[in-house]
Amino acid sequence: MNFLNNSSIYVILGILLQLLIKVSSQIVTINPDSRYGHTATVINDKLFVLGGAKNCQGICLVTNGIFIFFDLNPFETSNLKWYDISHSTNDDIIPPHRYAASIVGGENNNTLFLYGGESLDIQRKLALVYTYDTQSNLWKIPEINGTPPIGRGITLLSDSNGLIYLFGGYSLELNKYTNDMFTLNTTSLSWKNISSINAPSPRVQYGAVFLPNNIIIYMGGQFNQEALTLNEVYLYDTVNNNWTIKTTSGSIPSARYSFSSVLGLDGQRIIIFGGMNSSEYSDEGLYVLDLNNYKWSIPKSSGKIPSSTRAAHKAVIIESYMVITFGLGYTQGNDNDVLLLDISDNNEYIWTTSFETLSPALQSSNLWVIIGVIIGSSVGGILLAVGGYFLYKWYKKNRKVRKNKKEQNKAIPTPGGEHSREILQIPDEKAQNQKATPPPQILISSESTGSTQQNVNPNSLPNNEAL
Repeated sequence: MNFLNNSSIYVILGILLQLLIKVSSQIVTINPDSRYGHTATVINDKLFVLGGAKNCQGICLVTNGIFIFFDLNPFETSNLKWYDISHSTNDDIIPPHRYAASIVGGENNNTLFLYGGESLDIQRKLALVYTYDTQSNLWKIPEINGTPPIGRGITLLSDSNGLIYLFGGYSLELNKYTNDMFTLNTTSLSWKNISSINAPSPRVQYGAVFLPNNIIIYMGGQFNQEALTLNEVYLYDTVNNNWTIKTTSGSIPSARYSFSSVLGLDGQRIIIFGGMNSSEYSDEGLYVLDLNNYKWSIPKSSGKIPSSTRAAHKAVIIESYMVITFGLGYTQGNDNDVLLLDISDNNEYIWTTSFETLSPALQSSNLWVIIGVIIGSSVGGILLAVGGYFLYKWYKKNRKVRKNKKEQNKAIPTPGGEHSREILQIPDEKAQNQKATPPPQILISSESTGSTQQNVNPNSLPNNEAL
């Protein structure tokens, strides 16, 4: 019993120590590897980046910061604090990869869905879908009903009902491009093949944006290693399940793929940045498409303009900023890993290095995160101290009990022992007048105790072309 009590206390203290270490590890920052073909997803007050490949000679896997995030507090891009959670999750179930797609979904809109991509480990195959629970901090491969799509190297978009839309892509296994349209219901976890009538030609690495009127606009991309033009854009009506084509005008961007596309703050324009044209980077980096007349233009921009354009990067809208992460085509010595474009003024966009504004909701969320970390660390420390104190008291008390038992064992002889003796009864006065009889022997025994690296080319799939 003493052994069990001893073991239980050590187990409890071990758990408390691990809790304290886990909470404290959340404040450790890293300098992550630069990368391309990664995913970038905003969940609550954090921007999560997962996967990708390094642009270098040999087999260039991301090793420092496979799964990272930064808090959406005001920050400077030159001094951004990245947090590495690669070792605090079970993300090792996901092989090293590039060109996957990610989006948020689920019942509470706090589950990250990772789709498709190209495995960079020839010994391991990527599952089609992974999910990351931000509450339990765990990845898993969900069971999804229905027939799944075959295409990879696509862009995911979702509506307010938790439906993810998946268009086109390329199948490595079948060596085939597709222009199918599928939906994934993130609540019921089911696939559905919907309209492909009048759909655009098959493609990968295109631009796509979900518009406020429940229409998705698709543009550009790549087919058979050739960049597709942007003189036409394709509109999919998610309500009526049909496709239409719009011809564009103005300063039409050159054909490109692996560019980023976002919706302007007024919901009336699409902003695209970067991309590649076959094996070269696109000439102009920044374009705007007016959705009222489908006319392209090069917006006026100022500030700290990037020294070069990028491709295979990711861009998201946070507050009034277009936030661009990593990619191909830049060097860390010239530009930061994260670019900020202030798009609050449609007359002039400003490249900046400072993320200054933040909504009260995000500020409050970040405040509670900081308070939670402080409280968690404090509670962990207190529990560890209290556990140590009670362990000491238990040890001290147990030692005293063992000492008393040992003294009692010495005072009470055991029969047949070295100091065994008889304990005699002393007769009373009445017994003295009677015939003396031998006193009985009372035998008292003591209680016995025991002690118990090849080149990673962004254009490698299909036929060594990137997805």
